[in-house]
Amino acid sequence: MKDPLKAYVTSPVGQGPLDHADAMAEGDNPACGDKLRFSLRHEEDGTVTLAYVATACPATIAVASCAVALYSGQEAPEGPPYAALHQRIQSLGGLSKVEGHALTLVEDVLERLYHS
Repeated sequence: MKDPLKAYVTSPVGQGPLDHADAMAEGDNPACGDKLRFSLRHEEDGTVTLAYVATACPATIAVASCAVALYSGQEAPEGPPYAALHQRIQSLGGLSKVEGHALTLVEDVLERLYHS
């Protein structure tokens, strides 16, 4: 993981429980033991606030933090917003093959969250 993406590990964005959440979704990766839960709250202005709780490797924490930074404060997407997340991760140096599971887990949990 490159330093720009590591910054999301050393200074996570949106990590912790979200009060008054409207939706929650969770998932895990049994192969590596990562566990991730996203929470979403719809704000009065039509935007969403996201937060996550994770017991996970640094790559999953970095990708989850990046997703929160990218999507919080925006209107809820009509469909899966993953193209923007992929682009953001790549712009920050990308993930190695070993770390790629993190993006898969984050996408999976976001998919469940946005469709709950």
